[in-house]
Amino acid sequence: MRRHYLISYDICNELRLRRVHGIVKDFGQPVQYSVFLARLTDSHKAELVRRLAKVVHHEEDQVLFFDLGKVKGQHEIEPPVHEVVGRPLGTENSRIVVV
Repeated sequence: MRRHYLISYDICNELRLRRVHGIVKDFGQPVQYSVFLARLTDSHKAELVRRLAKVVHHEEDQVLFFDLGKVKGQHEIEPPVHEVVGRPLGTENSRIVVV
């Protein structure tokens, strides 16, 4: 089963930024320079996370995955769930609204 993801990243080093951009571009469509939409199976998402984890500096960089729901019908959107690779979200971001 494929799911819609909104993927966003904040990378502190230019070389890592270009690498992360290239990796995410292999899996999704750019919306903005550091924001992508992707339709991923569980195995594709796991591969994307594995590749990103090798590049990002987990104390400085951040990649966010917002799960927007199943790829099936336009009206089957579940509440967003997020996952972070690298620097965790602060408590000021604990409530996230996708508009």
